[in-house]
Amino acid sequence: MAAKMTTRQWQKARKLWEADSREGFAWLVRELSLPVSRVAVSRRAKADEWQKQAQPTDPASNTEEEVTHGVTVTPQVTQEVTPVTKGRGRPSEYRPEYAEQAERLMLLGFTREKLAKFYEVDERTLYRWQQRHADFRHAIWRGGALADAEVAHALFHRAKGAVVPETHVAQHQGQVILTDLERHYPPETAAARLWLKNRQPEFWKDKVELEEKPVIALVDKEAMRGRIEAALEKAAQVEREMRGRAERLGLMLDDGTYPDAGSTYVADYIRSQDDE
Repeated sequence: MAAKMTTRQWQKARKLWEADSREGFAWLVRELSLPVSRVAVSRRAKADEWQKQAQPTDPASNTEEEVTHGVTVTPQVTQEVTPVTKGRGRPSEYRPEYAEQAERLMLLGFTREKLAKFYEVDERTLYRWQQRHADFRHAIWRGGALADAEVAHALFHRAKGAVVPETHVAQHQGQVILTDLERHYPPETAAARLWLKNRQPEFWKDKVELEEKPVIALVDKEAMRGRIEAALEKAAQVEREMRGRAERLGLMLDDGTYPDAGSTYVADYIRSQDDE
């Protein structure tokens, strides 16, 4: 059975929610890692009549920070940020609003090199900002390594299935009754395949093997023989014509004869083919 929230935990959650300007309860469950669902917190807040405190008109001049479970909560300032253009003088100076902006850019997949180009500074300036300003350093970490780790953790639980504790909130005769429940989520095949393909690609990657069949050119032996015989006959005809010219010119071979060489070549070839 899932663990219940203690009175102290409820008090801390209420104090944080009333002091923060954000609406809803999903962020509260996420930042405090509460063992109950957003719906359970909403019902408890309604039953106990949680109310937002008045927010200061100038958050930048009166910023209060409260650290709870390693999470720094500050009143949010919505402000459009334009990077400072680097001129001939000193490089751009750090601005407090860069922290929130850097976290969003890192969530989009920016590297530190791209982040430096966005602010039109070199990477050494960016690293100097990280060393001097903890909020900027933590923002880059939250948008980079921490975000990847949280998504990987969620993907892992979807791949293997999970048991998520929930709290059912009900009212009976003016009393709030909290009942701890467990919701079971079965494993998802798509998430498991994605996890394994990226973790162990040599075993789980999609293999596409193309089988190339050898191309064998079949030669018609009779057709080839006919072409060769025609070529030899043509050669024999040319040689007979040359022999006739030699006779008319009074030419002869060393032995005093005029052999019929063309017919001899054709006969020799035909006999060789018959022997095969």
